[in-house]
Amino acid sequence: MKKNRFLSGCTVLLLAICFASCVHVHLPGHGNVEKENLKEAVVNHITSTLTNGETVEFVGSYNNDYYKDNGEVRFSSNVIYYVITPDGSKEKHTAHVVCNEDRDKIFEWKDI
Repeated sequence: MKKNRFLSGCTVLLLAICFASCVHVHLPGHGNVEKENLKEAVVNHITSTLTNGETVEFVGSYNNDYYKDNGEVRFSSNVIYYVITPDGSKEKHTAHVVCNEDRDKIFEWKDI
């Protein structure tokens, strides 16, 4: 019985060390938070540039990738969004963005 407890304890300790040593670890459901962060960051970024009563509708993202820059994790993505005029017409736009790991701060923006 003591041997089984020891092995169980070692297994838990080993899993904890592996979990803690991973570079990019998120708990379940964290991806949904990141998606919402990206959506909000894009909408806020575009809204701050609009001057004629337009609104922004986030459509989605593709070519998503994480990488390290000077020891910091960055998220790179192409985003698609609509700028909607006050009369309801939509204009589709695509941009390449680089964000922090949590996707709540945009560091680079390039219209495609």
